[in-house]
Amino acid sequence: MVTTSMELLVILLVALVGLVALAFVAYGVRELQVASHVLRSRPNSVLEATQGGPIELRGSATPAGGTLRSPFTNTPCLAYEYEVEEEYNTKNGTSWRTIDSGDRHVPFRLEDDSGSVLIEPPGASFRLTAEDRIHVEGGTEPPATIQRFIDANEDVDCENTSMDLRIFELRTGSDRRFTEHRLDVDEAVHVLGTARHDTTVSRRAGEVNAAVGIGEAALSDDRWVRLRHRLFGYPFVVSDRSERSLGLRAALVGGGAVVGGLLLVAFAALFFA
Repeated sequence: MVTTSMELLVILLVALVGLVALAFVAYGVRELQVASHVLRSRPNSVLEATQGGPIELRGSATPAGGTLRSPFTNTPCLAYEYEVEEEYNTKNGTSWRTIDSGDRHVPFRLEDDSGSVLIEPPGASFRLTAEDRIHVEGGTEPPATIQRFIDANEDVDCENTSMDLRIFELRTGSDRRFTEHRLDVDEAVHVLGTARHDTTVSRRAGEVNAAVGIGEAALSDDRWVRLRHRLFGYPFVVSDRSERSLGLRAALVGGGAVVGGLLLVAFAALFFA
């Protein structure tokens, strides 16, 4: 009976390791696909978006209507991602943990020398560089924009706390880092996505009759069609990195993930052999 239980445990562990390794490899292959698309081809012209299908574009990001205000610096932008980290003590010193994160985006237009096309962000993988990081020490008053964010966010409380010891005041709040990544107005942007012909999205001269967004297969009712698209379909990426930086970073991350998955399989094979 003991032997049977141990064998079952080994099988479950092998299966778990196999699933984790498969996830690493699948993610790595996807990133390598992004790298291949970016590094092996030149961006298309916005005018080519009217033909529909997979497309790669590079230009300036301009508003299609309204803009957003970033949460920590109140900067006008078209998309942002944010992260709030809190310092905590460990056996080996101090470390940081994420206590809140989020993102927002609005439709925007990508403009090059041939015209502009509507970009529909839902479903995109945003690859935005770090624009601003604000460090707030525990027991101190944060900047006004961050205080407004804290007041409106139930998941993040105020760390401007202290203890009066009469001789001196002891700060008791934890240090925090507030980081935002933005796609700013008129910033250079690189987009890989799927274009569709659409006469309803252009209203001014220079705007083409097309929109770029996620592929239709990603929205299919069939889960296997969605899975196949996720693994092998054309990616939908929005990035403010240079073309070379975007491609090389995707190649590095993808290659590392594939190698990590294969090493995990090799380790499991040696350990459970």
